Amino acid sequence: MIPATFCWTKMGVESGESLDLIIRRKDWERQLGSGLFFWGIGQSMGENARDAATSMDEQMKVLFSPMSSKAKRIDVTPGDIFVWNSWIDNKGNTLPLPDHVLITSRADLPSGRRKSSHYALVCKSTDSLGRGTDLQVTAACLRNFSSDKPLGASQVTAVVRNAEFALSGNVAKKYDVSFVAHMEAPYSVQLADPTLLSPRDVLSIGDVSLNGNLEDWGRLVSLLRGKRKPGLIAPYTLDLFGTDCALAAAV
Repeated sequence: MIPATFCWTKMGVESGESLDLIIRRKDWERQLGSGLFFWGIGQSMGENARDAATSMDEQMKVLFSPMSSKAKRIDVTPGDIFVWNSWIDNKGNTLPLPDHVLITSRADLPSGRRKSSHYALVCKSTDSLGRGTDLQVTAACLRNFSSDKPLGASQVTAVVRNAEFALSGNVAKKYDVSFVAHMEAPYSVQLADPTLLSPRDVLSIGDVSLNGNLEDWGRLVSLLRGKRKPGLIAPYTLDLFGTDCALAAAV
């Protein structure tokens, strides 16, 4: 069943990668992190995810649905690509992401300026991603958690309340749910410390995602994340992410 309160994100082509390959490598990330994976998003969630999660008696879920609209040209052919290496906690400290996590995004905004930040959902799942579910989300039934207003046309990711009574007797567009995960503290984060990927790096991500396996992916992530600036590396502990999973030393 669709939860009464949950995070919903629509996913599609990003940084020139097809959705099926993004899901494949995110499932590898999940396996390398004992269930923990980060899902990059383009907008800030503010404190909505944390406020909703801490107000619930059970773990908050995040539902992932494919976008129904055609991918934007800037997502299909994004130009330069960043890999993000760090996140900013609620005290303003910049801390490195877990070593097994790889989050990419286009390096430029539609205006042409370089991106200075990106965002991510912190997720955990014991199940493989992308198997498909029987769930469907009716967007017109959803209300923003904080404002109780309908979702805006540009909202790709939001914490929502399910209010099915709002469409009594009406037929509305439904979105399939590809997979479901739980959100882990700190729920959603602002990213920092980007590294520009070389064209060869970008090709390697696509090639390993298409033709590689879990071990190949772990080695590539270790290589790409190892290119971050040493001066920005700071120690971290896994309890920052609300998990006691042990990350493999190889990744």
